[in-house]
Amino acid sequence: MDQGTVIDLEHEAHEPVAQWELREHGPVDMVVRIQVGIVDGGWYVRHQGFGDRRFADKTAAWQAVRRLMGQHDAPWERADVDSEPFRVLCRPDGSRVLYDTHDDETLHACWGTRQDERWDAYLAALNAGETLRSTKTHALLGGTIELIEYRDPVDGTQRFAVSTAVEAGADWRVVDYRERGTADAQYEQEVRDNTDPVLPYLSSDIIDVRVSRRSRPPKGLSVSPSGEIGETEDLEYLGLLPPRKNWPRTPAAAGRPRPVCGMTARPRNWGPKEVNVQDVTPQAWRDVTDPPPNDLALAALPDGRYLLGLADDAATHVLGTRDGRRLCTVAGHAERVLSVGLTVLADGEMVLATGGQDHEARVWTTRGIEPVAELSGHRGPVNSVAWAAPPGNVPWLVTGSDDATVRVWNPVTQETRAVFEVGTPSIDLVWSVAAAVRSDGHVCVVAGIDGGSTSSTVYVWDATAGTLAHEFVFEYADPGLRTPHVAVATLADRSLRVAAAAGGVVRVWDGHTGEVVRTFAAPGSSGDGSVALAVLPDLRVAVAATGGRRTLVWDTESGAVLAELNHTAEGWRVPVDMVAQPDGALLLATGREGDTPARLLRLSPYW
Repeated sequence: MDQGTVIDLEHEAHEPVAQWELREHGPVDMVVRIQVGIVDGGWYVRHQGFGDRRFADKTAAWQAVRRLMGQHDAPWERADVDSEPFRVLCRPDGSRVLYDTHDDETLHACWGTRQDERWDAYLAALNAGETLRSTKTHALLGGTIELIEYRDPVDGTQRFAVSTAVEAGADWRVVDYRERGTADAQYEQEVRDNTDPVLPYLSSDIIDVRVSRRSRPPKGLSVSPSGEIGETEDLEYLGLLPPRKNWPRTPAAAGRPRPVCGMTARPRNWGPKEVNVQDVTPQAWRDVTDPPPNDLALAALPDGRYLLGLADDAATHVLGTRDGRRLCTVAGHAERVLSVGLTVLADGEMVLATGGQDHEARVWTTRGIEPVAELSGHRGPVNSVAWAAPPGNVPWLVTGSDDATVRVWNPVTQETRAVFEVGTPSIDLVWSVAAAVRSDGHVCVVAGIDGGSTSSTVYVWDATAGTLAHEFVFEYADPGLRTPHVAVATLADRSLRVAAAAGGVVRVWDGHTGEVVRTFAAPGSSGDGSVALAVLPDLRVAVAATGGRRTLVWDTESGAVLAELNHTAEGWRVPVDMVAQPDGALLLATGREGDTPARLLRLSPYW
């Protein structure tokens, strides 16, 4: 098939004949245009992302137009002939905007379905190129401004790229040029434009630019022994994770992966002799009048401390459960924050994920300056987020949205590992997701979907293999909007449990066989509250559910109530989470208006 030859239309006479543009485009793409016309020696086709090519005849040119249109998952429409949009990215001086974190008018945004493939090729070429000039930004920012000579992976021409990343992991812009002189001038302009008297450069090859080789952080910030920088008080209290591209991988499993099993015995029908329930809500929260949380999440640190993440309409907060101190607040979603998830990395550092009504999921460090990842694949509000840490890999992030999809992400590359479609966007709403690592090393993903006015469905997938394991349906007698919530937990005996609150009940299944372990009457009138699971040391599993003005915790085997908490008010969003503690106790967190930011209970069952 005729692929044509590269042509520079800015320096050749040509006559446009027709032009098309995308009618729709994704959140990380731009309106792409294709133009076809006559040029000396034949016909030409130009595409904003793939460049200009000459073809011997009209038939070959029109075949190329159809091939290019097929690179985008959206309909095309005729547009007026206009060459100006093509000059925005590929300028008359030969420079090209390859990538920009804060601007979607880039070649990267024009590559459609080949976006990842082509960008990977450019990244490899840039990494293999020669760095001709370099400026390192302040240690607090950890960025660089570089001039790189490299070979274009598409046509093999020599190019000169100016790479500007003032703050590592937060911003990045790459523009390349044909001539070294033009690139040199732009490199120096970038260095001068980003000079900061408070945060001077660590080093630079421009002699009249201020540098400070000691690169001390401003007052109130410190550098940890590992080189991490943050607020002095928080560094002392909590290890902080700076933005970085290479996260530590979860350690490999102690032994070889083992097959998943069902429950090792029938449910034990005796409950605890006694349960000591303590309200351990920090005193600092007693008089707080914050808005009720839309979502909350607990996380255990390696040193025995626990953190609570809270998402409200405007921001997400991380607090210590011991003294109630607010460690950080992150904000940046364009609309309400709907969900939050916490995970602890292999080196003991913690990151959080947030899902917003703005269709985005974001990953943050506890420094809370800028997100280290912005995940923009959903086309509806991100109602729920969850983490899983498969052995030998970076943690995976799971998100569920109103667009009827569940997505599994690599937060480092910001690419999806798997996408599960569950129905029709804006009709089949994914209200809740949960994830856990099975004994065979595979990631189990669970989702609760409102499938219409009379039913809800719980899906259980093997996300590693991309297969559906179970599908559980809740039928309703009365029509209405439902918000089914789910949880999953794995046990040391290689079994797992799945729980869901929907249709007025809380149900727990053997996650391997799909058999029902226990069914409880859900608290609250709507019956669609939140649910959480935690594993006790003797391989029993506790389930917590909240709705209306009550939160209940049960032993799933005996059905015994372990704790009951009465709230002063109800709410549409009634989040709950629960973690097991090393001594066999449970830490429960639940939020309501009037119980803000959250209530904490410590449950100690004695068998």
